[in-house]
Amino acid sequence: MPAKRPFLLYLRSRLHLGVSAAAGALIVLFLAFLRPLALAPVLVTLVAYAAVTGVLFYSRRGARVVVSEEDEDRAKKTRDKIQKYATIREQIGVMRLGDERMARAVEYFLQESGTYLEKCRELSLYSPLANERIERVQEICQVFLGARDESATARVYGVDSPAATTEPRVDPGAQYAKDIAECAAEIKKRIVEDLIGQSGEERLNIMKELEEKK
Repeated sequence: MPAKRPFLLYLRSRLHLGVSAAAGALIVLFLAFLRPLALAPVLVTLVAYAAVTGVLFYSRRGARVVVSEEDEDRAKKTRDKIQKYATIREQIGVMRLGDERMARAVEYFLQESGTYLEKCRELSLYSPLANERIERVQEICQVFLGARDESATARVYGVDSPAATTEPRVDPGAQYAKDIAECAAEIKKRIVEDLIGQSGEERLNIMKELEEKK
């Protein structure tokens, strides 16, 4: 996949920054010591800078620089994505669920998601399916806590919640815990199939596909 905005990637590279710094230093020197006659040397310097920039950009070295900058961008986006889901995992870890079954399921999830995120950082890669399961566990926990708080409020004031007036009273803890355990198992599966099981070339193709979907 060709780089997006390759010239901008080149302009921010160390190679170009070095060329522009040298040109800028020459212009400053000309203005400082050749003030009455500085116009001609300054113009020559600017033309030379533009020519060198063009030659380097279209050279093999320039192409390598662009690819390197693109890889750096991709790596940063990947790190940011991994950190996003690491933060979600931390938020889940500090939730006070007040249910033993949910606590055990979340403990299993934290174990598997922790291994997954560690492998993500190691390979600079992630699985969209595993990330979706992390978000799903957060949603399950939030729904569980919301239902529990609603039920507690109803007991305090001696009224039934709106859901309780139309549905029989059930304990959702078992089903929610099962859902979380299934998410954890899927994350464990993704570690093998989406991360470890890929060759270097396959990982690069996955990263390009992820980039195209953004």
